[in-house]
Amino acid sequence: MKYLKITLAVAALFTFSQTYAQDIDTKVEKQFNKADANSDKSISLEELTAFYQGKENKKGEAFDAAKILKRKDANEDGALSLVEFATKGKKKGKKKK
Repeated sequence: MKYLKITLAVAALFTFSQTYAQDIDTKVEKQFNKADANSDKSISLEELTAFYQGKENKKGEAFDAAKILKRKDANEDGALSLVEFATKGKKKGKKKK
């Protein structure tokens, strides 16, 4: 009986984590679509600036759209794809000097 309870607890935790991950993906995709004003499946600097207009980060500072674009634009094409937009942190493979 003890093993059954443990197995059920692990299964419930796994199901919750999968559902939570899907919710995050849906949330990010909705944000991306909201930011992508012209619906071309990429976010330009102008769209990113408009999206972050009037919003503040956790420190209470205005978002710097140019800095965000530079940090997330992995292929350096001047726009963010959904994958780039969803990525947190710095570009992979790029080291700060």
